[in-house]
Amino acid sequence: MNVIKYLNNNISFYNMLMLFWGLFWLLNGLDKFFNGDFIPNPESYATKAVIINLDGKETYSIQPVEPYGWFGVNRDAKMVGYFKRLNLPEWMALSALYTMGSIETVLGLSLLLVLMFGKIHSDWNRLNMKMIIAIFSLFSIFDILFGDRMELWEHGTFLILATIHYIYFLFAIPGETFNSIRDSLYKKAKELLKNFSRVGHRKTARVNVVGLDLPGNK
Repeated sequence: MNVIKYLNNNISFYNMLMLFWGLFWLLNGLDKFFNGDFIPNPESYATKAVIINLDGKETYSIQPVEPYGWFGVNRDAKMVGYFKRLNLPEWMALSALYTMGSIETVLGLSLLLVLMFGKIHSDWNRLNMKMIIAIFSLFSIFDILFGDRMELWEHGTFLILATIHYIYFLFAIPGETFNSIRDSLYKKAKELLKNFSRVGHRKTARVNVVGLDLPGNK
């Protein structure tokens, strides 16, 4: 039990959230620059369909072409495809992609620096969280314009999550401080109940005295 208490007291939920958001934006920013190459995947587990002849023998198989690389995605091709839906040129798509990738990378580093210097409850970090909400709002607008409802669902979910975390950073109380406040409130509540109990006994005693048949009352 002492080990559990030690770990609980020394693992900060604030720090866990900051680490999550820092790595989230840093890695999402970097994947704009480290695109994977599209290569065929000939492995049997990736087979999409097979063609058989009249004898029941497999003659052809349909294998997918997948991005291969650190992040397993090619953002260039995807963004160019989005912008083509709106008849916008390729250079505009790539400019928007790399600009957003730079912003995401800087935001991720900023969040990690907040964690490193312990500035979680600072204006610096509140600005970081507002930037997160602004970026997800912008992504959601583009998802509507591009007609990608799955991306809209994903970004909307992250927008709600970021809003909840922002409120948590504003109003939540660290574990040790919460414990001290809780103990103080418990102590005050016990004192109030004790005083209330004393007042109740006094009132009961007065009622009993008034109700006595004293000789002077006859």
